[in-house]
Amino acid sequence: MINQRIKGAAAAFSAKAGGAGLVFLSNIMLARILGTSGTGVYFLSITIVSIGVTIASLGLNNAVLRFASIAYAQKKSATLAVLFRKSTALIIIAGGTIGIVFWLIIPILPFNMAKSGELQVVLPVMLIAIAPLSLIQIQGEFFKAMGKPGKSTVVQAVILPMFMVTGLAVFRWFGGASVHEVALLYTIAAITAVLFSGLMLLRDVPGIFREQCSFDTRMLLRTSLPLLWVASMNLIMGWTDILFLGIWTDSATVGVYGIATRTASLTGFILIAINSVITPQFAVLYNEKKLDELERVTQIGAMWMLLIALPVILFLLLFPKQLLHLFGTGFVQGAPFLRILVIGQLINVATGSVGYLLMMTGHERLMRNNVMLSALINLTGNFFLIPKYGAAGAALSTAFSLAFMNLFSFYLVYKKLNINTLGYLKGVIPCSRR
Repeated sequence: MINQRIKGAAAAFSAKAGGAGLVFLSNIMLARILGTSGTGVYFLSITIVSIGVTIASLGLNNAVLRFASIAYAQKKSATLAVLFRKSTALIIIAGGTIGIVFWLIIPILPFNMAKSGELQVVLPVMLIAIAPLSLIQIQGEFFKAMGKPGKSTVVQAVILPMFMVTGLAVFRWFGGASVHEVALLYTIAAITAVLFSGLMLLRDVPGIFREQCSFDTRMLLRTSLPLLWVASMNLIMGWTDILFLGIWTDSATVGVYGIATRTASLTGFILIAINSVITPQFAVLYNEKKLDELERVTQIGAMWMLLIALPVILFLLLFPKQLLHLFGTGFVQGAPFLRILVIGQLINVATGSVGYLLMMTGHERLMRNNVMLSALINLTGNFFLIPKYGAAGAALSTAFSLAFMNLFSFYLVYKKLNINTLGYLKGVIPCSRR
């Protein structure tokens, strides 16, 4: 079991590191092709698409991971197949509906941007990607549930940026591209990625489109919809800053801040890579009432997250200007924002997989309430700070609310499950078990 976890962690980490590198490279290429203003329009469009993806996913990501992990552990391949088909159908219907609704409201979007006309040309193209992007996440959760975190990470974090880097390289070779052309590339890459990852899943589970059994769709939705609230509030946590900057500042400011926030999230690849290995075990261990082993897994995961992330965090704190200069001289002014955002990411990594732990052990409503409170803090902070302090206010609000959410999640895990994810810091926080 330990060797399997080590191999899984190594595969997931390698894939996620590669994916993070591809995303970082694509952001550099994007910034150099579009400049600060064009990058701002693109990032704002991505933000709106991400809202659509979150709603279209219906909270199924974590619900699927929970049910599929248990089904796989019990060797119920027919349950896996039916779960996949039902979740896929739900997402295709929801994705198409959300795309149409968003397309209808594009003309009334209240963004105060010099290139608002270009935004309205770009968005319709990118809205097509909502359903494919949602399906990519679900496909990755199935690989994760089957104990294949490396493939899960490739599906969720490598294939799409790989296609984007390839396309942007072609654009650079031919002298550049417009925001509209980059948006078209993104949509084509998303469609290609979902087809490619679907073939990977079909190869590993040949009967996924054939095997039959009964699975209660209402039970699936009863589990997923509370998680949709969690995902929606997480979306507010992650994207309120960009949306409010789009309303109150110009597209260049959005572009500079967007690069800063994506650079700060480089530490997130470590969290995602290790989570892809350990989170499927949460539901199984809790279901089997092996709480001591569950605590040990979470503590080891949190320790490795911090150890691996710390050098990256220190580099981002000490050399932000040098790093941002890679994107172009216009992006160097984002260094103060990057430092603030990285502090929030440090707390996010150090506390471990507390959010997943709550959701995988039947405490999704507690997590929902926590995220709602944190999102409200972020929303309020951005509303009051951005008009006065601009991007610096957005960074402060986002970092503070992220830190609050993770620290409160840690408290809830400690109180409800008697699990101390920071147990690796012996002497700092009392151990919960003897």
